Amino acid sequence: MKLTIAEKLLIRSPLRAYMLRRLEAPRVLSDLGIGERSVCLDTGCGSGIGALLINQYLDCEKVVGIDVDPDMVTTAEECLSHPPKWARNIRTDNIEFLCEDATRSAFPDCHFDAVFLFGVLHHIKGWKGLISEVYRMLKEGGVFSFSEETLLPDFLFHFGKPGLCAAYELFGGTPISEGELKATLEGSGFSIQRFEKKLSMCFVRATKEGP
Repeated sequence: MKLTIAEKLLIRSPLRAYMLRRLEAPRVLSDLGIGERSVCLDTGCGSGIGALLINQYLDCEKVVGIDVDPDMVTTAEECLSHPPKWARNIRTDNIEFLCEDATRSAFPDCHFDAVFLFGVLHHIKGWKGLISEVYRMLKEGGVFSFSEETLLPDFLFHFGKPGLCAAYELFGGTPISEGELKATLEGSGFSIQRFEKKLSMCFVRATKEGP
């Protein structure tokens, strides 16, 4: 789903970069247990800050960032060309940004060691299909780690779903409940390792188990 002008301004803002660095990246990217020289995917790469942070935390052979919005891909590429001051010592030569729909990706099966999302899931109407795609693209034992806005309690989600959907759609989003997210992850084959709430965010880590 392409973002509104207001959402793009927020994603490009110093405040969003600060939240990624201080709140989200330490919880999404720490203690993953993946091997060295990993190949990683940043889904909904936005401004490109997430890809830089992946390289800051991990020893990656390659980081691929994808976004369905060509404007955001351009923004991410500009971020690599002129990184913020805090990121000037972070490797950039192994990062590639592509304009691609994460719900129907062209990447082959079992391609990535880890897939990351930073507050993107509620922007995607077909988010359940995205989770299935992530499972397909991950290697066995691969990690799916992401942050998301606070999820709705199940009782509120089911009681007020029509109104909630209409309200979210006004801002280009999709409401997601805790139970629905957990069920979708497990139904796709993931084993949930962590499901943590912190301030206004939820942090989830799941793995693709082998046969």
